[in-house]
Amino acid sequence: MLALAGLFALPACSDDGATDDEVGEDETASEEEDETTDETTDGETTEDGETTETTETTDEGEESTDTGEEKPGLGDTPNVLCEGALFNLETIVAENASGDADGEAIAMAYEGTALQEFVQWAGAVTGRVEDGVLIDDAAIIAALDAGGPEDLIDVQWQVYLVMHKFIRHEVGDIAALVPDPANDPALTYARWDDAWCYYDGALRSYAQAADAYGLTGDSIEADLDAGFELGHDGIEGEQPWAIDEWSVGAAKQQVEKTSFALAHRLVVQWTEMGIMNDDELALRNAYGAFQLIEDRMDTKNTPGIAIVEGALEAPPASINFEGLVRELNIAFVKRTRKYTDYALPDVAGLMGTAAGYAGAVEGATYSKLVEPFMIDALDGFDHEAYRETWAAWIQAVADDDVATGETASAELTDWNCQYQAALGIAECTSSIDEE
Repeated sequence: MLALAGLFALPACSDDGATDDEVGEDETASEEEDETTDETTDGETTEDGETTETTETTDEGEESTDTGEEKPGLGDTPNVLCEGALFNLETIVAENASGDADGEAIAMAYEGTALQEFVQWAGAVTGRVEDGVLIDDAAIIAALDAGGPEDLIDVQWQVYLVMHKFIRHEVGDIAALVPDPANDPALTYARWDDAWCYYDGALRSYAQAADAYGLTGDSIEADLDAGFELGHDGIEGEQPWAIDEWSVGAAKQQVEKTSFALAHRLVVQWTEMGIMNDDELALRNAYGAFQLIEDRMDTKNTPGIAIVEGALEAPPASINFEGLVRELNIAFVKRTRKYTDYALPDVAGLMGTAAGYAGAVEGATYSKLVEPFMIDALDGFDHEAYRETWAAWIQAVADDDVATGETASAELTDWNCQYQAALGIAECTSSIDEE
């Protein structure tokens, strides 16, 4: 049984030869493109609860392929650019944390350094270019030129945004790899390790900060670690040039959706801190963290984007904290709703397929983001039982067990819709935008 750290374990599932469809979300893609879809293709990512190739443990504890070659460990690929970028970023973070940031020191840590090289390269890789201009690099240069305390915080968060987008891009691309003898697993490992390097070196501390906020059920750092490990383990499937679709797809969802929970918790935590301490810089950090999930509000609670950003730029005493959290949660409870029944025969018809399994994992991961708030809002809501129902749903999808799946799905959907009603959403939905 695959066990992802956190409140739920990914059940064992058998690969019956079915292929899955594209899993994951892209800021620039449409809603149909950026969520798990029901169009199956031969090479996209799926997730499996089992390893599909025979492995053996070496004396060093590393896995080996059926040819006897050792698999590399997570993060084993050397990455000079990442190391240099992280070194430069440390200066920026330290300056902003000092309470008296030196704009010249921050500029020197960015301009002409490995960090700027990474931002420019990642911007090109992820397509963050407008009219021939690299969006993020230009935004950072503009903030450096402005030079105020909030501007210097913006520099730091623009870098984090680039890293976040890059991680999403890389794990998504790898999860969608088409089996091809021309695929070099060493290059695939290197790309996965690239994503890991920027998470481990830059965003891990924020996963720890998100967990420290202390909401029930949060295990953000552990979930991210488990997702990266699972995906790395699945890079070589039945053939070294074909990923283990079931496991890499699950990993992609675990990493991406948990990263949204990370940003959500930081926004909530720093907003609360800013209000309590009349701290505008805390609010600016919250504003920066919000940029990592702003695109997740689009098409679900589009008007809420301006509401949240406006609040975070307002005087601390004027902010309606509960109202801001509500705007965030409207979007994420809708995103969860899509996957409470997605695989059923009368919806997408993906029971027993990798695509359906991916959707179930995606929903369970999204659900963890809103569940702490369901505890407070809903009478009779049993959080542990709800987690168990998600696990039962995932297992049923993997096993093509429609009867069990229908029972679990009905319970998941009912509680999701109850929380939507508590948030004041007029109709329980996964697709209707707020007006």
